[in-house]
Amino acid sequence: MTPPVGSKQDGKDRMGCRKHPRLSTHNVLGSLLRHGRRALMEQKETVGRFHLVLDGITPGELPCKSDFDLELTWQEETAVKAKRVLNSEQTKAIVERSAVALAALLLGHLLPGGRMRVTRQGDKADYWLPELLHAVEISSTLHAGELRRRLHRKRLQALANPLGWDAQAIVCCFDTARHEIRWSFCRQERVKHEA
Repeated sequence: MTPPVGSKQDGKDRMGCRKHPRLSTHNVLGSLLRHGRRALMEQKETVGRFHLVLDGITPGELPCKSDFDLELTWQEETAVKAKRVLNSEQTKAIVERSAVALAALLLGHLLPGGRMRVTRQGDKADYWLPELLHAVEISSTLHAGELRRRLHRKRLQALANPLGWDAQAIVCCFDTARHEIRWSFCRQERVKHEA
């Protein structure tokens, strides 16, 4: 039987990350929350609220469930630049880049070793997390009805990576009625059972 992602085994923490002597998932999230509260007080404008749903990732001792809400904010000067981008670029390109930015924030702040490296075209994933030996596929949609199907497809795509690494899929939904991020982790062993 495969141990759950939330188990402590083989020098990895509860999110399947390699342990770092000073960084644990709990410490990173705690620090993010402390700094986030201070940053929220200093920010001028809320960018959006997203419901984050974790699948296959267990937060461990954290005081949160597998789903919770995130509020994103930025400086007033960034809001001015963003308005220029909205007026000068196509929606599809903006949505795709926004999903990558959200994924980079999640990976960079919530996973020790979550530094992203771009893959080559045809590698069945968008990014590598070389310190964790994970392939990451990132996607976006403007329609909430596509979210579940898209996440499943992206998980399978990332699991087919040429290095045989475990996979993470992050799908960001920018539907006007529902902003949601689904973040899924899947070990390679599961691909045999799903196929």
